[in-house]
Amino acid sequence: MKNTSNSNPLNLGSEPSGMRLLILAVLGTALLNTSLLAALDINRPFMVVLSCILVLSIVLTYAGYTAIGSWVTLISSLIVLSTLVFRNNGIRDIAVMGLIVVIISAGLLAGKTGTIIIGALIIIEMGIYGALEARGIVINKFSAENYFGDYVALSFAVGLITVFQWLVIGRLDNTIKNAKNELAERKKFQAQLQEAEARYRGLVESIPLVLYTSEPGNSGVWHFVGPQITDLTGYSPEDWQNDPGLWFSLVHPDDRQRILEEERQALQEGRMPMLEYRLFTRTNQMKWVYDESLVVVNTDKQLVQGFLLDITTRKLAEEQLTKRIAELHAVHGISETLVQKSDLKKLIYETGEQIRLAFKASNVLIAIHDPSTNLIHFPYDYEDGVPRKDPPIRYGEGMTTRLMEMKKPLLIDSNWAERSKELNAIYTNKIPVLSSFSVPIMTTEQVIGVITLESSEREYAFSEIDTRPIMTIASSLAVAIEKTRLQDSLKKELDIQEKLIRELEVKNEELERFTYTASHDLKSPLITIRGFLGYLEQDARKGNFDRLNTDIQRISDATEKMHRLLSELLELSRIGRVANEKQDVPFGSIVADALKRVEGQLQEKQVSIAIGSDLPTVCVDKERVIEVVQNLVDNAIKFMGDQKEPAIEIGHLPQDGYPIFYVRDNGIGIKKEFHKRIFGLFDKLNPDSEGTGIGLSLVKRIVEVHGGSIWVDSEIDSGATFYFTLGANS
Repeated sequence: MKNTSNSNPLNLGSEPSGMRLLILAVLGTALLNTSLLAALDINRPFMVVLSCILVLSIVLTYAGYTAIGSWVTLISSLIVLSTLVFRNNGIRDIAVMGLIVVIISAGLLAGKTGTIIIGALIIIEMGIYGALEARGIVINKFSAENYFGDYVALSFAVGLITVFQWLVIGRLDNTIKNAKNELAERKKFQAQLQEAEARYRGLVESIPLVLYTSEPGNSGVWHFVGPQITDLTGYSPEDWQNDPGLWFSLVHPDDRQRILEEERQALQEGRMPMLEYRLFTRTNQMKWVYDESLVVVNTDKQLVQGFLLDITTRKLAEEQLTKRIAELHAVHGISETLVQKSDLKKLIYETGEQIRLAFKASNVLIAIHDPSTNLIHFPYDYEDGVPRKDPPIRYGEGMTTRLMEMKKPLLIDSNWAERSKELNAIYTNKIPVLSSFSVPIMTTEQVIGVITLESSEREYAFSEIDTRPIMTIASSLAVAIEKTRLQDSLKKELDIQEKLIRELEVKNEELERFTYTASHDLKSPLITIRGFLGYLEQDARKGNFDRLNTDIQRISDATEKMHRLLSELLELSRIGRVANEKQDVPFGSIVADALKRVEGQLQEKQVSIAIGSDLPTVCVDKERVIEVVQNLVDNAIKFMGDQKEPAIEIGHLPQDGYPIFYVRDNGIGIKKEFHKRIFGLFDKLNPDSEGTGIGLSLVKRIVEVHGGSIWVDSEIDSGATFYFTLGANS
């Protein structure tokens, strides 16, 4: 059985390992003796066998089987020594001394039990051997001198040794038990003492007071300072006692004269100085302390005894409370502003100003998303009190978009550069930001912007406490923006309706005129056709074929005129209803296609063409805009007059947002009173000129469908320049 419990037969230790070492020592000593006897050739075979058994016992004991190792040693030793006694000289053999050693070893190896068992076995063995030798069954060279009484005497001696050893072991057991009990009591008492000391130390160390005794004044010597001063300031009590000026050097400069005066006045009036001031620590951290003391008159000097108490938390709470009150006032002021203001730009500006002043942020940014252009604008952006003009960014870019997508407040109190980089921040600040707090501007349906407060002075400048007032402001701002947008939208709708009404009135007038003119202009070729059909019949009957051919030609011309008039009217009616998809087209290619269509007229009149450089790309219905350029060039060719060097120039004027295109000629020009009339339907300044009078009306309609406008700049005999735009999205 492996010994896993306390196998100490003499109770000489409380650890199994201690007993194992004792047994190993006994076995090792026995092994040394048997080996020595074997070397001296004293019963060598038996000593060799016993040595081997001892080695086995040592191995078993070392492996933890101490009981087995002990009993193997005792039994084997008893057997070997008894064999030597029986084989050699009986009671007078030296091996008998070995049996006495075995009894003593039994006490060491197996305790009381081993002593009784081994002692009893030896007594029985001696009795049996004595009886056998007395009867002559066992004979040795000393049998003649040996008597049975000698064996009885030896047995009594062995018995006495056994009993005495049993008593000694018992006495030792009691002594050891008492010693253990006493040791346990001492340990218990020591543990209680340590626990009490720990409680006292914990109580003393947990008291947030720094007790001190010092001389008053800015350079008074500190005679005693409690150990808590290290936690409060980072300086040890020895630092304070060795440097009389340390305390005053740590006091905030703005508080020094005040507390010296308060201390002097209190001591003069016999009052206890009760001071509150700021104190810098070894790490340059600022703490608020409460300093209260009383006067102690020493034999030769005046001393004060008092305590220092860290009140930083209370002061910060007071500051936070003051800040919250200011923020509530700001929220109230902003709410009144939002109710009273209807101008969106002023509303956002005043909101940003009150936020900046109330929350004492280094930077304040208000971003607003315009869904019509999908751009994010920054109507209020202040960095360190200086306004900035940030260009708008597209929705989807930058940190502002990510904040709008999150739809919840975001506090970045440290590692701002790293964390903002993860949010795709676009850095524009001159001074690095250390912490920030952002709140979405949300309506019930969507996020329309973001309010962001930044600090370039310190980390942890904002906290979760700032969430409620800023979110209240953001919600109020969202409502105000939506209200203003609805008002603007309503105003735009009303403006659009008024514009549509005016356009409808113009269209009605144009329709009346169109009806009259169309009926007149269509009636004219019909009358011509009807008249010449009569002449055609007369000429056919008379056989006047020359006149017949003339009549047929006039009928054909009238028919062609009617067809052209109807086609252009149909084309005009289609504009705005049937359109090709807009595409990005270089304006130069539009000009080239238009000039190809009027190439014959240009060559016939020998007109030179000049085309400007760097013509932009436009997003338009290409075919329609080709018609615009074609009609303007065709119109310029018709009204060149007698110009000897006819010329047409096509180019553009760069403008913010979109370009202004022009077609300029050096023809006969147009009187100013006709500048608007020429774009009317069927308005022809020269009735004898070619065309139907629909061309410029067609041009005007196409330009307006593209969101642009067209106008003319001209004087008589000075040529004409037609300007037109194609809208902001073109």
